[in-house]
Parts: sequence; structure tokens; C-alpha cells
Amino acid sequence: MKIKKGMLVSTALCALWLTGCSSNVDETQTQATPALNQKDEDSAPRTMSEGEAIGLSSSATIGKKSEDKRSQIAPSASASVGASTTYSLQAALNRAHEYSLRTVISMARVDEAEQRIDEAKAGYYPKLQAMVKTADWISDRSSQVSRSYDEYSQMQLTLQYNLMDFGRTRHAVGSAENVHRSATLGAENEINSVSFDAAKAYLDVRRYTLLQAAAKDYVKVTSDLVNTLTARVAGGGSPESELIRGKLALTNAENRQKTIDLQLAKAKQKLRSLLGIDVAVEMAELADIPGGTNFDAMVASILQQNPGIKAKLAELDSAKEDVSVAQAARYPSVDVVGAYKRPFQRPDGLDNNYLGGNVALQVSVPVLDGGINSSRIGQAMARLRVAEASYGQLQRDVNEMAFNLSNDAVNARELWKIQGQAKLDAGRTKSLYLEEFRLGNRSLNDLISVQTDFFNASVGRVSSQYDYYLSVMGLYMLLGQVNSGIQTLNLR
Repeated sequence: MKIKKGMLVSTALCALWLTGCSSNVDETQTQATPALNQKDEDSAPRTMSEGEAIGLSSSATIGKKSEDKRSQIAPSASASVGASTTYSLQAALNRAHEYSLRTVISMARVDEAEQRIDEAKAGYYPKLQAMVKTADWISDRSSQVSRSYDEYSQMQLTLQYNLMDFGRTRHAVGSAENVHRSATLGAENEINSVSFDAAKAYLDVRRYTLLQAAAKDYVKVTSDLVNTLTARVAGGGSPESELIRGKLALTNAENRQKTIDLQLAKAKQKLRSLLGIDVAVEMAELADIPGGTNFDAMVASILQQNPGIKAKLAELDSAKEDVSVAQAARYPSVDVVGAYKRPFQRPDGLDNNYLGGNVALQVSVPVLDGGINSSRIGQAMARLRVAEASYGQLQRDVNEMAFNLSNDAVNARELWKIQGQAKLDAGRTKSLYLEEFRLGNRSLNDLISVQTDFFNASVGRVSSQYDYYLSVMGLYMLLGQVNSGIQTLNLR
């Protein structure tokens, strides 16, 4: 019986020892790498216990919650690269104006110019200054000299009003008003520029999307031709040189597609930089190019209506006013000066206000200033020459731009007609050549050549159509009427 009890105790101790070992093994397995765990599962599958299942379920729930929190804090990369919202042309223009910092800068300059007008007009109003002083601390003065009343602590109000300054204030106000007019016209020009840039980027995305579709179709047609040639060469119906020629044509087609893909990517990046977000464009068709547009009349009116030229003219007028301000500083200034003093100390038993007030007429005449005023006049004259040259140069530049845009529009309109006829002819010829090639009556080079001609005509027609509308819209930008031009051209 004692032996049996001893055996039972030994068995219990062994069981406890084995339980501890198994728990240590479980901890070690828990800390093992996933690769080792996977290897163990593959080598010896086992049944998952209820506790392990609950633990894994809790871990999955916690992991899911943490992923949900991360998705709420910051959108995932796939979400940011996902499908973009489709914007109409007008919606894209509105977004561009909201996002543009160029318009913010231009409007801030308008606000600054308004404050400059207020600063200049302040010269018409009297100046009132208050001053409070303590009693003067006096040292090394003879005892025989009595103390002046102005040396006691006191309060003083000083009023100064300019009666005559020989046009300084008037010319300063005129200069500020011209600066404000220039800033306003510059802001208008900037708004038109932002509208044009956004519309051009929007239409370029649409243009290169159409060209990309044409390029993909060109690659597909050429690829089908190569497959046909491969089968013919394998069957002995065509020489291997034709297959090599077909592969060369396919390579050229793929290169054209790569070039268009790059242009489309650049156009999308340009639109993204103007809007601040990724957007998809509406693939609306452009209207046929109208005829009879009088571009000469538009070019003639641009020099009178261009907001940039008007802004430069306002800068020129402001520079003239600045010269007058600098020249007026050589003449005297007549002011009425008044002061009222009230003491805080009563020396020698004086009562009431022994200082009182005074009014005087003051004439200030510049006699010698070391050449400061002459230097200011010279600077103003130099700025005037710069303004005159800038105004003339901008007129030349705008005139050249208008002339080039009108010529581009006329050329694009003619090309659009030519490419349209070329596309029709190439399309009919391509169908005939393909049938003749299948019958063995047409060479491979002729077929490849007409397929290339059809692709070039398709690309040329689309490009010339968009070139026309962008050139005309550029003329409207020079007129300062981009939005009106978009409506007139029926762009959407």
C-alpha cells in the first residue's frame, strides 16, 4: 500500500512537471517566427483548442479595429489613387480659381493699393499729437538762471494743418490711385490667365485621351496584321521578310502610343497642379470649326482692351505722378501750427494755466539737404523711363502674340479641313488595300503605308481641331474675356 501511494505521488509530480514543460513549449512556440509556425502546421496538422480560437478571434477583432482607426485618420494609398470625380469644364474653372494662389496674391496687391490711397489722402487732414513730460533734470546750470516754465512737468497737445504744399499731396494721391488701378487690372488679367491655363489643361487631357484611343487602335490593327503574317510565314505563304517588316511597323506604332501616353500624363499632371486634385474630364465632342471668323478685328481691339496693357499704362501714369511729388518737395510748405499746454507743477505760487495755448503760421523752406531731393527726383525720372519702356515692350509682345494666335487659328482651320478629307480617303483606301492584300494583289508595304496614313490623318484632325479652339481662346484671353470666349465657342 505504501508502494502504491509512493507511485501515485511520483505520477502526480511527473504530471505537474510535464504540464510545466508543455506551458514553456507553448510560450516558446508563441514567440517563434511565422515561418517556423507555418512549417510546423504543414508538417503536423493539429486541432485548434477553444482558447486558441478565442485568442485568434480577439486578435483579429483588435487588428480590424486598429485598421478601421487608421483608415479614419488617414485615407489609404489606394483610396487616394482611386477613381477621381468627373468635372465639367466650368466646374474645373471654378475649382482652379478656388485653389490658385496667384489670384490670392493679385487680390492682396489690390488691398495694399487701397491702403496706399488712404495713406496719401491722410495728407489732407490735420495732425493732432499728444505729449506728456516730466520735469527736466538740470545739471551744471548757473544759479543765476531761473528755470523755464517749459522745463516743468506738463501735458501738451499739438495741432498741425497743411495749407499749401505745392501739389505734393495731390500728386501722391494721384500716384496711389493709379497704382490701385494697375493692381485691379493686374488682378483681372491674372484671373483670365488662370481660367485660360485651366481650360487649356482640361482640353489637353481630352485631346490626348482621344489620341491615345486612336493610337491603341493603330497598335491593335498592326498587331493583327503581324499575327496574320506569322501564320502565313509558318504556312509558307509569305516570306519571312514580310513578317520582319510587319514587326517593325508594330514597333513604330507602339512608339507613337508611348509618346502620346507621355503627353497625356503631362496634361493630367498640369491639370492636377492647377486644381489640386485628380479629376476626370468629360469627353464631350467639340463643335465643327466655324468659318468666317474675323480675326483681324480681334487683333485690332486687343491693344485697346488687353488688361495687362491697361495695367502698364496705369503704372506709367503713377510714375509720372511720382516725378511730380519729388519735384514739389523743392518748394516751401505752409502750415498752421497750434499748441495747448497744461502744467502739472505750480512754481512761484502761480495758479490756473500759466502756459496756455498758442497758434502760429509756419513756412518751411528747404535750403540745403545735401542732395537728397535731387537724388529722389533722379530716381523718379528713372522709374518713369522704366515704366515707359515696359509699357511699349508689352504692347509689342501682345501684338506679336495676337498675330501669331490668329495665324495659328487660320492654319489650324485649314489643316482640320485637309485632315478630314485625308482621313476619309485613307479610310476607304485602307479597306480596299486590306482586301487586295488578302487576295495577294497588294504589297505589304502599301498596306502598312495606308494604315499609317489613316492614323496620321486621324491624329492630325483631332490635333488641328483642338489647336484652333485653343488659339481662339488665347485671343479671348488677350482681350480679357476668357469666360465669354468659352461661351462663344460653346466649350464644355
